[in-house]
Amino acid sequence: MTETRPKALVTEAPAADIRPTAPRRLLVALIVTELMITFALATPIVATLGLKVQEIAPDRKEQVLATVMAVGSIAALLLNPVFGHLSDRTTGRFGRRRPWIAGGLVVGLPAGAVMATAHSTTQLVLGWLLAQAAYNAALAALSAVIADRVPSAQQATMSGLFGAAGFAGIVPGLVLVGTIPGNTTALFLIPAAIGALGAVLAWLLLREPAVPGGGAGRTGKAVNLRSVLGSLLFDPRTSPAFTVVWCQRFLLQFANALIGAYGLYFLMARLDMSVSEAAALVSATGLVSLAGNVLAAAVFGRVASRTGAYRALVVGSGTLMTTAMVIKMFSASVWPVYLATAVAAVGLGAFYAVDLALVLRVMPDGGDSARYLGVFNIAKALPQTLAPVLAPVLLALGSDPVGASAEKNYFALFLGGAVAALLATALTPLIRHPRLVRD
Repeated sequence: MTETRPKALVTEAPAADIRPTAPRRLLVALIVTELMITFALATPIVATLGLKVQEIAPDRKEQVLATVMAVGSIAALLLNPVFGHLSDRTTGRFGRRRPWIAGGLVVGLPAGAVMATAHSTTQLVLGWLLAQAAYNAALAALSAVIADRVPSAQQATMSGLFGAAGFAGIVPGLVLVGTIPGNTTALFLIPAAIGALGAVLAWLLLREPAVPGGGAGRTGKAVNLRSVLGSLLFDPRTSPAFTVVWCQRFLLQFANALIGAYGLYFLMARLDMSVSEAAALVSATGLVSLAGNVLAAAVFGRVASRTGAYRALVVGSGTLMTTAMVIKMFSASVWPVYLATAVAAVGLGAFYAVDLALVLRVMPDGGDSARYLGVFNIAKALPQTLAPVLAPVLLALGSDPVGASAEKNYFALFLGGAVAALLATALTPLIRHPRLVRD
């Protein structure tokens, strides 16, 4: 009997990407729109939801905030790939992506109004759910524009700038909160209004060809309940390289989430700081982290574009993240904390400089780019939910060998992060795909 290879393992050399260079107007529009979406979505996460919960339920603020954030995280996990799937199937004179980008940004404004006027936990949860739906619809379609309209030669540079915009979008929210900390209504409405202005920008600058079809979309596949539920899943057997890159993003984001989940309490326990001293250091290291993220994402995106060394940069970023965890494991003074923060920031920024360009090369073909990018975004959102759940387990494993007075084992917490980052790095040789011939 003649032996045949399974179809899933048979690969052909990819056709050359002959698309013309993307116009600068398109690249600028992508970056600015990502910045506006991040500003609108991140500001409630970093501050305003907590301030509103303090007003609504001051006696139960920890439990209420945890509930609101958990509901939002679950919504983001489910809605991003679903909206990506719907975007892939959209037809009409305005194209597939632009209606979802602009529509999501516009709907974010009433969502902000619902949260700004909330007098109950229920209203706040409903407003946050609407905001997550709106901005995830915009994010899913915006990422797919890169796959649709940016040629391979520019994707790594665009990935780096896109990642830098995502990190930088947090800064305006922090500045706004520091400027008007007592006005929660304005803190909800101003970012949402800026996002709505982004809808105008997206509508004018992200024009795309009309997509004809009688409801079946460009791929000829209809939208139904089965297709929507199926958009949340993928088969690792038929897309092994995509699976590996998904796992790497999950593991590195999980390691990063472990760093941030108990940062304030870590400083109070290990460095014997007061609440105010620890809060001041968290703020300072947060600025260092943001600066490192933005610079690394922008710089290494260009490096990847010029060299094509995506996997080498993934190894470098994973190594830096592992190193940062080890430094944190043994930190007992202020300067190692700053050093670990800077190293982790460069490592994570370098990874997000190339991971989007990398996944665009290895994800399955078939016209479902927004859907697969939505599934890929689950790997970024899910660790932010799981890390706070697993962290208490690691903290309860015996005593901290570095901070003898610490009640929790932060050595074990950061050891868990180091293992996750190291495992992500070790997976790199498994990323094999014909489109990675240069690396």
